[in-house]
Amino acid sequence: MKKYAHFLVSCLTVVLISNALCAQTSPAPRSRVIGAVSAVDATANLLSIKTDAGDIYAVSASPETKLLRLAPGERDLSKAQPIQFTDIAVGDRVLAQGPVKDAEKTLAALRIIDMSVADIAKKNQQEQADWRKRGTAGVVTVKDEAANQVTLRLPSMAGDGEVVKVALTPKTVLKRYAPDSVKYADAKNSTLAEIEKGDQIRVLGNKDEATGAIQAEQVISGSFVNVAATVTSVDPAAGVIVAKNIETGKPVTIKLTAETNLRRMPQMGGMAGGMPGGGMPGGAVGGQRPAGAPVAAQGGAPKTGAEPGAAGGGWAGGQGGAAGVGGARRGGDFSRFIEMMPKIGVDTLKTGDTIVVASSKSANPGEMTAITVLAGAEGLVAMAQMRASQSGRSAASNGPSMGMNLDVMSMVPMQ
Repeated sequence: MKKYAHFLVSCLTVVLISNALCAQTSPAPRSRVIGAVSAVDATANLLSIKTDAGDIYAVSASPETKLLRLAPGERDLSKAQPIQFTDIAVGDRVLAQGPVKDAEKTLAALRIIDMSVADIAKKNQQEQADWRKRGTAGVVTVKDEAANQVTLRLPSMAGDGEVVKVALTPKTVLKRYAPDSVKYADAKNSTLAEIEKGDQIRVLGNKDEATGAIQAEQVISGSFVNVAATVTSVDPAAGVIVAKNIETGKPVTIKLTAETNLRRMPQMGGMAGGMPGGGMPGGAVGGQRPAGAPVAAQGGAPKTGAEPGAAGGGWAGGQGGAAGVGGARRGGDFSRFIEMMPKIGVDTLKTGDTIVVASSKSANPGEMTAITVLAGAEGLVAMAQMRASQSGRSAASNGPSMGMNLDVMSMVPMQ
């Protein structure tokens, strides 16, 4: 009998320990949903929230639900203001807290923190203006980790551009684009150690007149390429272009995304003046818009908080350009020229068209995910080849695409 009792105690102990271990290792139920409001039913006090992952949740509010509005970028809840359910609108960003049922995609909200779409747009515009005024983009030529500093060569259509130093501090926010991605949302927190010579970076900060270096507040880095190619086939339904790389003669598959900026360069003879920074035909002088060229519309869905921005929707679709420190644009502002070009559909591309493609570096050199595609680029490629020839470099060794020295960073979507 004692043995039997001892056996029962042992079994009970095992069960209790097992239950305790399960309680410790089982994930806690999710208690919040973050996303954009896609629909509002004021009668039923019900919101449809689309998360950044694309899931749709039904969020219900009750009379006990606490409703607050917080300014974009603000983290102190004590500064939130109470609102009514009817103040929430489609496009707002919300954080809904309460019991989540993932199977049913529902949440019974105990608290909803709202950031209005109008406030987000206003903040984005302010950030974009700040990046236009205090933003600088260039290619890393030197990295000095001991001094916590990098040296940049600024882009120029005329050749080698100005060199500037960028000083980092412990407060500098660093991010880096993921391989094969053109989305700022995919960028990860980074360190100076990840930045390599030849990378492109964009920095927000003021110039220290004493040292001449830019004091970096934010830095976004990435490894990018640009390629000149001749179209061999187009699949508009799949969003795929197959082309022949003019530099290597090899085929390249170009994948288009919703964020790809697809534009056509005007006829060289129909443009007045030269390209900014280097006398390239087909450009605009002094930032003037060519006759008949539309001003690029703003794009990109609003996001919460501190995503860097630039002219025309936070770099979305490649709009905007790299502004020099203190508001003076440095180097050839090729991105400003691009935003003056008309947008086109992929179905307008034809076999034999010459294109220039800006892309993040891919693990497969035969594939590119396009940030920007410029069609009608025959004159641009010819000028790059001519410049390479005049400088004593062969197109085969230097490559017409690399000779163009495009400011790819200013064409990277940030939202």
